[in-house]
Amino acid sequence: MMNGDETGYIPTFLDARERFFIWEVDQVVMFAMAFGIGIGLGSGFVGLIIGAITAWSYGRIKAGKHPRFAIHILYWWLPGKLIINPKTLPPSSVRYFLG
Repeated sequence: MMNGDETGYIPTFLDARERFFIWEVDQVVMFAMAFGIGIGLGSGFVGLIIGAITAWSYGRIKAGKHPRFAIHILYWWLPGKLIINPKTLPPSSVRYFLG
């Protein structure tokens, strides 16, 4: 039964990315990886600080760019054997085309 109070998050754009507090999902993953490495090395506070700086820096780098900026970076900078290479795209190692 509804009491008339239907407050909730309404995105500004239809294609808005998911957020976890103030960060998008890919920033949260970067923070979690750095924090996890810090905990694994026995220094959780340093991992917390480095994770926050890493996520903030990545957010600054990708500001104003394509929403799937991380996928583009992975495609161009990692070897094709590490990620699934789509059939419709050429291998990332082919940078110049003639013809």
